[in-house]
Order: sequence, then C-alpha cells, then structure tokens
Amino acid sequence: MRWPRPEGAAPASIEVQLHPAGSRGRVRYLRLTRAHLTFWSVLGLLFLFLVAAAVGLAPGVIAGWFGGEEYRSLAGERARQGERMLALVGRLERLRAGSEDLSMRVRMAAAAYEIPPAAAAATSAAAAAVAAVADAAAAGGDARQGAAPAPESIYDGAMRQGDRLMARIAGQLDVVQTGLEAVRAFEAGHPDEVRDTPAACPLRGDRYVLSNPFGRERGAFTPAIGFHAGIDLAAPRGTAILAPAAGTVVFAGVYPLAKSPAWWRLGNLVAVTHGDRYLTLYGHCGEIKVKAGQAVRRGEVLGSVGSTGWSLNPHLHYEVRRRSRGGGALAPVNPLIYILDRRWPDEERLLAKGLEPARGYEPLPPGLDRAVGRVRDP
Repeated sequence: MRWPRPEGAAPASIEVQLHPAGSRGRVRYLRLTRAHLTFWSVLGLLFLFLVAAAVGLAPGVIAGWFGGEEYRSLAGERARQGERMLALVGRLERLRAGSEDLSMRVRMAAAAYEIPPAAAAATSAAAAAVAAVADAAAAGGDARQGAAPAPESIYDGAMRQGDRLMARIAGQLDVVQTGLEAVRAFEAGHPDEVRDTPAACPLRGDRYVLSNPFGRERGAFTPAIGFHAGIDLAAPRGTAILAPAAGTVVFAGVYPLAKSPAWWRLGNLVAVTHGDRYLTLYGHCGEIKVKAGQAVRRGEVLGSVGSTGWSLNPHLHYEVRRRSRGGGALAPVNPLIYILDRRWPDEERLLAKGLEPARGYEPLPPGLDRAVGRVRDP
C-alpha cells in the first residue's frame, strides 16, 4: 500500500496490492483515488439512510396493509348485514300486509254482525290511529327516549322503513285484538244470529269474478237505469252454488210471469230463509238441486250456475235481504259485506258505506215476503 504524496505532487491515491498465495501467481493492483473514496462513502451513507428510513416506515406500512384488510373485511360484513336487514324489511312488509288483512277481516265481520256502534267505533278509532303511530315512529328515529342520533348510513332509509313497518304492525295488531274481542263477545251472546248470518260466498274456488256490483245499474236489455239489489258473479256453467248458512228453502223454480215479470226474469230461482232476519236469493241457475220446504246446511249444494231468464252469459245473481232488528220489511244489503272468505277491491269504501238502506229496489213478490219468519230454520 502506498500513502498519498506530499503537497504539490500528483493527486493522492491509495494503492492496494493483492499477492497470490503461491509464487507463480500474478500480483494485482487496485488504485483508489480521492474521488473514488468520496463516491463510495456517499453511496454507503445513502444506503445506510435508506435502511434507516425503511426500518422507521416498516411498522406504518405493515399496519396500513393489515388495516386495509380489516377495512375490506368490515365492508364485506356490513354489506352482508345490509342484505339481511333488507330481507327483514321485506318480511316486515309481508307481515304488515297480513296484519292489515286480518284487521280488514275483523272489521268486515263486525259490519256483517252489526256489532253495536260503541264497539265498532272503538275498532275504527284504533284503525285510524295506526298511521299516526307509524309516522311518529318513523319521524322519531333514534331520538326516541333521548338517545343520541345514529351515524349516517347507506341503510338509513331501510332502517326508518323498518321502524315505520313495526309501528304499523303493532297498531294493526291492536286493532285486530280490539275487534276480535268485540266479535267474540257478540258471538258468545248471540249464537242464533251467528248461525243465521250468511257469511260465506255461495261459489267456491277462484273461477268466478264479480261482474256486476250492488247498486244502481243500466239494464242489459233496456237503457233504463234501475237498482241492482244483488251482485252478479260470472262463473263457468255448472259451477256448484252452495248455501252460505243453514236455512230452509222457501222457493225453488221459475216465478210465474203473470205474478211478477221482474222476478220471472231471474229464471231458475232459489230462495233460502235464515232465521227471521235473512233471506238469500240465487237467480239464473242452470239446475236446481233443492225443493221448497227442504232444510239445508251451510255448504250444501242448492243448484248450479246457468244462464236462465234474462241473462246474456252464465252467472249467479246473488242477493242478501235483511230485516232490521226493530222489524220491518226485508231490504237488500250489499252481499259483499257478508262474504267474509274473500277479499274484494276497495273494501275501505265498502266499509265506509256499510249497510246503507237501499232505495228503489224491487220488493219481494207476494208470498215470498211473508215466508221469512214463518218457516223456522232447523
């Protein structure tokens, strides 16, 4: 090794000689100038700086990597929980529809039984309060009971909808409970009226439709507007007509034209009395399977759907006539009120109108109007 030369001499350098172990090898010389030493020193310092920086940053990088994995895991879990919540909201929606159906069934039963106004008013008031309770629950949100507001979420709308549905379901169940108590009390105290009330549809299955409602109508054969005292249920020819309650047949056949053209137009007609308050009529029958004076049970076949009399297509003309509790003549009432085994369109309006007295209807023909009450049901 040679040391740097004195000042004024050639640039200082370091010479390193590498001698081989044996005598035959060649001596190698490695000369390092000041520039070389400076370069390699800077490079070494830079390397040491990078190593130190890597050691300092490594914990943060590792934590960030694991934090990203945790975030993705939490995001996936939130998505799964959100899907479950949306599924639960869907189930709540179905439960709400079911509770409203139960409420409507109870209210229809109360209308059919003519439950005293106080009990009916309580049921209606409970039904009217349901929407207000549901809206208040949705508006209250997390502020209920002084709780701190929940952080915003993409599922806020679904959560509020769930609150609204739960409040509405609870309200509807209260309505059902109130109505059921009134109906049960009435049934326990009036077993004869319950037995005599024609509370089922005379046609079964789903192969029939309401083709003509109760109320005013224009005649099929004349342009005059008259009062349709029943409902028309269009059904395939031959469909069985069943008794909606136990009773006694008071007429079966075609009413004579000479006695009443209006009743003759109904073709094959069956009339059944139920106690001393109800009479049901079945017009345009194809076949008649009963005879006058015969006792029938609920669900027994009275005849079949046809197109006799003044009829353009196979259908059943079905009437329910009721005598008020104070007595008087048998007056037509909307049969849909008494068909409790099927839902009908716009039942809210149907309930609002209730059992309004009919006006301008065809009175019962002579003899038939006196049959109710004279023939007692079995």
